[in-house]
Amino acid sequence: MTLKAPVASKIDHIIKQHGTERNDPYHWLRDENWQKFIQGDLNFANPEIKSYIDAENTYKDAVMAGYKSVQKKLYDEILSRIKEDDQSCPIRKGDYYYYSREEKGKNYSILCRKYQSLDAIEEIYFDINTEAENHDLYMFSASSTNRSQTFFAYSFNLTGSMERTVRIRDLSSGEDLAWEFPDSTGSFIWDDEEHLYIVERDEASRGRDIYRINIHEGYEQRQLIFSKPDKYDSMFMSLSKTNDRNYYLLNLDSGSTHSVFVSEAGTQQFNEFALGENDVSFTLDHYQNEFYILTNESNANNFKIMKCPADHKKWGREYWQEILAEDPGLCLNSFQFYNRFLVSEKSNNQKALDEIVVRDMESGKENVISMPDEAYSLEVIGAWDHQSTKVMFDYESPVRPEQVFELDLESGQANCIYTHEVPNFDSSQYVVKREFAKARDGERVPLTIIHRKDLPLDASAKALVYGYGSYGYGMSASFSSKLYSLVDRGFVYAVAHIRGGDEKGYQWYLDGKMHKKMNTFYDFIDCCEHLVQNKYTSKGQIAINGGSAGGLLMGAVTNIRPDLFGAVVADVAFSDVITTISDASLPLTPPEWEEWGNPIESKADFEYISQYSPYDNISANNYPPMLFNSGVADEQVTYWEPAKMVAKLREKKTDSNHVLLNMNMHAGHAGASKRYEWIDEVAFDYAFIFKCFGMS
Repeated sequence: MTLKAPVASKIDHIIKQHGTERNDPYHWLRDENWQKFIQGDLNFANPEIKSYIDAENTYKDAVMAGYKSVQKKLYDEILSRIKEDDQSCPIRKGDYYYYSREEKGKNYSILCRKYQSLDAIEEIYFDINTEAENHDLYMFSASSTNRSQTFFAYSFNLTGSMERTVRIRDLSSGEDLAWEFPDSTGSFIWDDEEHLYIVERDEASRGRDIYRINIHEGYEQRQLIFSKPDKYDSMFMSLSKTNDRNYYLLNLDSGSTHSVFVSEAGTQQFNEFALGENDVSFTLDHYQNEFYILTNESNANNFKIMKCPADHKKWGREYWQEILAEDPGLCLNSFQFYNRFLVSEKSNNQKALDEIVVRDMESGKENVISMPDEAYSLEVIGAWDHQSTKVMFDYESPVRPEQVFELDLESGQANCIYTHEVPNFDSSQYVVKREFAKARDGERVPLTIIHRKDLPLDASAKALVYGYGSYGYGMSASFSSKLYSLVDRGFVYAVAHIRGGDEKGYQWYLDGKMHKKMNTFYDFIDCCEHLVQNKYTSKGQIAINGGSAGGLLMGAVTNIRPDLFGAVVADVAFSDVITTISDASLPLTPPEWEEWGNPIESKADFEYISQYSPYDNISANNYPPMLFNSGVADEQVTYWEPAKMVAKLREKKTDSNHVLLNMNMHAGHAGASKRYEWIDEVAFDYAFIFKCFGMS
């Protein structure tokens, strides 16, 4: 007997907003104990919700039961392209070389170092596998040693939430100190050899207070040194340092408002350096007693660099001088000083490709580092010593595994010092392309396309298209060995670099937020149409995937063009947008108003968001098969959003295609933390896509 899909109960829940009424009959799926789930306590106040989620997971397993062998085969293939006994590129930090290792059969990395020489005896200073024993999930987060490298501070989480616990390990004994700092955001910096600054998490998960802790005295003796002003309550807090470590930076950030506070090392006093509103931001570094400021102030949306004295009495705009003007074709993304060199990362707005530019501050000469592939990822790793004239950078492309180069800033020569080994992979069999889809308003939207060289481009292939397009987070053209289980079976894999990301500069982001958000969804659809028009694939043979705000993308584009897609995989999908953004009690809602709009205060924002909110635009129509992956401990996109989406789709749609909810009861927004469990999740998603296309 075939197991029937669960049918969620409907309980009227009328919402009145800006002169309209809407009924949300699945509102009851939000359990009043949901915040306890984030802490790992799965005690549902309403047992019917737990029963419904269990029924969904049981149904998902039943639907996919016939594809267990396919999932296992995919798992084995993906695993075969991973070197199970592996090691990262060693990074020199003072007297030590630091690196991580993976061992066959173990789920987590082993952190190691060697003294002065790579031929020295290996010291394992932190084995994440040991720490993760007896835990379903262990998220290892920010970590760093003090300057003398005698103590190691690290943060972790056991539920999948945004909360982090900070601990300190004595590297001479290998033992943790007796205290810990619970409920932090995970943002911390070393003040000196024996003191840390740690951001404490508030009830809204954004951070409010900074404490200074003597590692030998512990948590109970912590000293409050900064509290976020009430006017910045909706902003997230994070700590960093200038590259020379002489100044500490407190960054406050929400959707379009940014503030930077500065503290000179040793003073324990933060002062506000600059406030940027309406999408104006500031990034600072320190060089020769001056602050250098990366900013898009005065509509310089490709960014420029200005400078002012480090003396806080001369931070006013009247002291700012422009030293590097905005380039109309290159977006300046980041910069740091090493020795006498300014090392910056820029995006070529036309090619949507990264460049590294090295500027000699004494001579003014510049050296540009770019790569020959049509699509690639380039990122500065830097150096531990800010006076170094050699820095490292990371390079990879969709058909070229990671390589690490050492760049001599004086000569401009770059030498490859590390290549990541990928077994059972032959890059000569594949091609990567950068094409541009013509959007309906005339914009050129970048597409990264991967396929086998022997694939006939006659519209017969299937495709998987990935997208995100929010918060200014661009999708890099990086390497991922998992994709080749699809590509080797004749799939075309594509990444749509749609508006809302920053692949073509900051303006590309601005053109995909607030009342321009529909550009994001139309760009994605137009990218898929480009693949059809150029015979990479055909309508109905396209699978699509995205997570979080990319899950919103999945829901929105499927509502607009359900006929275009043959399968949809939406991860931790932000799908109930209008309700969530209208609920100020949710901890992450107020900062989101600057990204999407405030439908509580603004009728125009309410009406605009309402036209694309996936949950609110489900119609009586045929939909492709859809899989929603989620985690019950997710506080960034709460579990009930995809649960409600699935329930309403089943109610409204007019076809017999499967809609599945895959709810991980021991994970949050990031999904599984274990190495082999992560592979199994990917294999499950691919097996679902194969099932949708009748492939075995």
